[in-house]
Amino acid sequence: MKQTISILVLIITFLSCSRQKKYFEPSEIVDKTEEYIQTNKSWIELNNKERIDGYTRIGDSIFGGEIACNVKPLPDIDIKTFKVLAGTQYAKDKNHVFYPLEILCIDYDDCGVCYYKKVIVEKANPLKFKYLGKDYATDEKNVYFRGELISKADGKTFKIINGPEFFYFAVDINNVFVHEKVIENADPLTFYYDKNDTRNIDTEYQYIYIIGDKNSEWEFIPPKTINEIEKK
Repeated sequence: MKQTISILVLIITFLSCSRQKKYFEPSEIVDKTEEYIQTNKSWIELNNKERIDGYTRIGDSIFGGEIACNVKPLPDIDIKTFKVLAGTQYAKDKNHVFYPLEILCIDYDDCGVCYYKKVIVEKANPLKFKYLGKDYATDEKNVYFRGELISKADGKTFKIINGPEFFYFAVDINNVFVHEKVIENADPLTFYYDKNDTRNIDTEYQYIYIIGDKNSEWEFIPPKTINEIEKK
């Protein structure tokens, strides 16, 4: 009887180990994101087993997100020219610009993982692509917010408006934008944010910012609430 139990334990142990061995989960990955955010604002090549902004190089492959459950490396990557801009989630090679546009999470009985499912930024030119700040980027023709194309934006005249942490406003020759949306009836040529306006509220629990143009003023409450108010 004891011999039978021992054999069963060995079989269960073997099956358990075999099941785990089918998954590819690399060890000794070094996340360099914070280091490069602090010390280097340029595009960085990844060395083997280095990770920046969720992009990880293993040999000649690039993975996006967590690496487990036999997830596949990102397709259509030119490893020789692949670089990451730390702190922006943008990456590029000679052919494409990348951003984690879609993250897929799966949960198996014995393994769970969240990985980058969709990453290629639409119509972006990697040779001219640059990060503007506040999650906006451009290739001088197109403009992007968090990797998504802003269809109505003009890349040649687009610029961000400086503001506090939760302030995501920009203008071009035609429109005023918040995130990827156009603020209807706002005049881009006279649009402003005055950080010294006494009506602004910026505390630990409440954020209200006053924005305006030559005709109107609005109360902006992050992330996206904009209410027109009486112009001062």
